[in-house]
Amino acid sequence: VFTGTGVSANGVFNPAIAGSGIHTITYTYTGTNGCVNTGSQAIRVNVSPNANAGPDKVVLEGGFVTLTPALFAGLPVTYLWTPPTYLDNPNLPAPVVQQPADDITYTLRVTTDQGCFDSDQVFVKLLKKPDVPNAFSPNGDGIHDTWNIASLESYPGAVIDVYNRYGQLVYHSINYSTPWNGKISGRDAPIGTYYYIIDPKNGRKPITGFVDIVR
Repeated sequence: VFTGTGVSANGVFNPAIAGSGIHTITYTYTGTNGCVNTGSQAIRVNVSPNANAGPDKVVLEGGFVTLTPALFAGLPVTYLWTPPTYLDNPNLPAPVVQQPADDITYTLRVTTDQGCFDSDQVFVKLLKKPDVPNAFSPNGDGIHDTWNIASLESYPGAVIDVYNRYGQLVYHSINYSTPWNGKISGRDAPIGTYYYIIDPKNGRKPITGFVDIVR
């Protein structure tokens, strides 16, 4: 019979239950004549780093963001981020993601000086600058029938307000899940110039300008 911290009833040693440190496992055997003897052996369980790559990040196009993993004070470890794309140094605990060109997922591998390692991932979302058209033609021909603003869908909570030349609000949207079809209260908006204020939020300043409706 095997006994000791982390030993199950069927004699299996579980290091996760035992925890890090040195554990003495005892083997007790009984002869058919009733005589009992024991043998012991120490088992060392090395510390697991339990990697935590930190929260997912958002970065504006052309900008940078620092990854913030959980750090290990008092435990000698090395850090390796993969892929190294856009990183200033993939061996730093908290590297900087510089001017990413697209969304990317990084894997952090933390290794102790005893060779134990663990991995975790973090996702970096790139918020590209919205591309706002200055005209569209909602005439039903299937070409530019709506005011499609590229990349705006990636900005949670973005607010879009459109005004006519008299300063009256004619269109309002949050998140812009459905592009403006050039209608006001269900009717075709008059041909002309309209003025917009787009607040992407998420760290980007409001965008102002005009858009022409043509038919």
